[in-house]
Amino acid sequence: MKLKYILCLALGCSLNQQINAQIQVGSATQAKGPGKISAEEMTKFKQSTTYFVLQEKDYAQEDLFREAIAKVWTITPFKIIKPQEMSNLDENKSSFFFFGGFVTVRQGRSTVTYHPHLSYDLFMFATNKKGKAEQNMLGKILLHLDGESYRYVARYANGNNKHFSEKVIPFLYREAEMQNWTPQMLSGYLKVINDGLSSGTLRSVFEEYTDQEGIKALQNQTLYIPNYVNTKFNMFTGAEKETEVEEGEEQSAYTFSNKYLDAKDIAQTAGGQNKAYAYLSYIKSSTDKFVSVFDGQSGKLLYTAYTPVSYNFKSKDLKRIAAKVK
Repeated sequence: MKLKYILCLALGCSLNQQINAQIQVGSATQAKGPGKISAEEMTKFKQSTTYFVLQEKDYAQEDLFREAIAKVWTITPFKIIKPQEMSNLDENKSSFFFFGGFVTVRQGRSTVTYHPHLSYDLFMFATNKKGKAEQNMLGKILLHLDGESYRYVARYANGNNKHFSEKVIPFLYREAEMQNWTPQMLSGYLKVINDGLSSGTLRSVFEEYTDQEGIKALQNQTLYIPNYVNTKFNMFTGAEKETEVEEGEEQSAYTFSNKYLDAKDIAQTAGGQNKAYAYLSYIKSSTDKFVSVFDGQSGKLLYTAYTPVSYNFKSKDLKRIAAKVK
């Protein structure tokens, strides 16, 4: 089986061997590891201002996103901007978070299949030896799209780099419904990247992690689970359907305190109780599944697990977390 990876960013496309992870810290353009960041590149980045581009509809609550970013992003000064403002900035002094993605191409003996992965990417612009502009990747956050949005993206994941970029990138910015995209969730993902870049600790692909002390604190805390985990995906038709949580199954899978809420309501509801709590993040990126737990107050990553060729959140994902909490 041959694998090719097409990385598509806001302002162009390039062909790279790219492996995905839920949260990547590193360049990861040619290797299975996180990808090295040179001392020169790191110095340039730390001297930059990081510009965050949000979804078009997010600017109505820009203050919430700014507060969530400021809570964890300490490595560089930052500003929230709109896409049209990027062209007015000094590329040598700017780093960017913008929507992007890549397509894994799997070629068998008689079939070729394309699998799109959408992401929120941290990069800087540079000029290569041929004098052409390129993006130097520093970090990546995978996005979990709803069924309708994913089907739209999949229509353009056919090997045409330019077509994919022209159709998908504007869609991510203007229309796509991203289930794991809230100020709180973004803050947790950014903390992993910020802390990794600050300490020089790169995050390898598919890396699983458990904060042994932090996860055991859930014995006396409530784990908030976003309702979208109950949306089931049909691997053959691509259709999604809503299901209800089976109370008995839920209690047997995770015997500690837990509560299901809309993702956008977790921060306000749980945070308003002035008690320590944790929240779950579930990402389905094509055929890859990532389940993580974050501290609700600090945004610290407590747990993350990866499952290949998996299309839905299952009770065994909760059992796996519960085993760490015990």
